[in-house]
Amino acid sequence: MRRRTEYYDFHIPRVPTRLKNWRRCIGYGGVELLRGGSVDLVSYRLEAPVPAASGRRIAFVSDLHYKGTPAQRDVVTQLREYLLEFKPELLLLGGDVCSDAGTLKLFPEVLKPLSDAVPQALAVPGNWERGKSWISADRWRDLFRSGGFDVGFNEFRTLDVFQIFCSEDPSFGNPVLPGEWTRGKLRILLTHRPDTVIALDEPWRSEAHLALCGHTHGGQLRLPFIGSIFAASVYGCRLDYGCFRHRFRDTVMIVSSGAGQGSFPWRINCRREMVLIDFL
Repeated sequence: MRRRTEYYDFHIPRVPTRLKNWRRCIGYGGVELLRGGSVDLVSYRLEAPVPAASGRRIAFVSDLHYKGTPAQRDVVTQLREYLLEFKPELLLLGGDVCSDAGTLKLFPEVLKPLSDAVPQALAVPGNWERGKSWISADRWRDLFRSGGFDVGFNEFRTLDVFQIFCSEDPSFGNPVLPGEWTRGKLRILLTHRPDTVIALDEPWRSEAHLALCGHTHGGQLRLPFIGSIFAASVYGCRLDYGCFRHRFRDTVMIVSSGAGQGSFPWRINCRREMVLIDFL
């Protein structure tokens, strides 16, 4: 039996039947690999949902879990090289920058090389951030700002053609439904984990074109012909990795395996990655 994660502080309704609204269209083996190394670069090419988004490029990375080890510094260096080579106009970060309170001083070390390589950088908090309930949102803003990132807590950000709703993580963060989206913008739901996307899948309010999330680490341990055997989700491994499409709306969700690792210190048959998204 594949294990599931349970949490009890998710302040919006969890409706497992909403999972049926999503189908995986690209799995782990079907993603286009552009570059390989200590961290990989994978590519998705999506139809532009609004004309103004055609020809635009963004990048997404999540779950760095940075502690300042030499291997992690190499990962940050390679991520920066990808950003400089492919020149996305926007870098979105899905949370879990560091792993414990003792590493908060490393925020500039890990984030500044990335934010300096792109015109705009925006983040949401992950469970490692919001799980530290004694640290205020204002303190987190300061930490992300020290690395050149804006960060949103259940807030909209409009950056040119992109409108992004920065959703909280349920680890003491209380995600809420977005307010009114702006027509004519490419609407992105940026959140830490795919469970939040499912929970926010209200038919009269879910108008995002694209949802970006991480948290699952792609399972971190993947077996040949089987895939992941555990993912940190109430839905088991159903949302562990890949590109998903909503069955009834033109919404795409991308779940990344992230660039670091959590408590389990190894990845087995599971890539570290940054995601590059081109809108055609």
